[in-house]
Amino acid sequence: MSFFRKIFSKNKVTNNENHKVQGLKEVYTEEYFKVRYTEQKLSENDLLVDGSFKMLESFFIDNKIKPVIDQPVYHPLNIDQAVQEGMGFYEYCKQFDQDDKQIGLIITIAFSYFLVNEWDFKLFNDKTPEFPLRFMTLKYDRDGGVLSLYPFEYSLKVLNGEARFSDLFEKIKNNLGNIPSAKDILDNLKRDLNQE
Repeated sequence: MSFFRKIFSKNKVTNNENHKVQGLKEVYTEEYFKVRYTEQKLSENDLLVDGSFKMLESFFIDNKIKPVIDQPVYHPLNIDQAVQEGMGFYEYCKQFDQDDKQIGLIITIAFSYFLVNEWDFKLFNDKTPEFPLRFMTLKYDRDGGVLSLYPFEYSLKVLNGEARFSDLFEKIKNNLGNIPSAKDILDNLKRDLNQE
């Protein structure tokens, strides 16, 4: 697991960054978006999705652990449980000669599939990511106001014991309805400009 620690030791977020007020980060055109991002459809028939589910199911069966949630196996609580209980999902996958990136990708795909199917997120490959671990992004669009998550980067934090998918799941669930639409953002900008 030292591979994961090395990756994140370079990109630590300071406490000051955690307390910044969230605002408008960027505005982009549809043309720019289409050039930069490629949507990745996730279906149960996809080899990568199916393989991710089978590895999680095998982990629970082989370690005689009952998942927290019976179905789906890719529920955030189950992924957290697999990472934390028994020998741990990382060590389990290492027994099958999987490299660190493959292990991270397994739980990334499982969690991404959950968000895509549960809340209509869309998974994209980013052709020009700001950071190497952000080559995948999950986006939720609410009338032009977009929430972006970086599932591979977050998965590595989960594997390092620095985060849990269930915490992110709860945070999303509690705040998804609060994402401002593009119209809300423009109205706020106009109001702010008029006050200056």
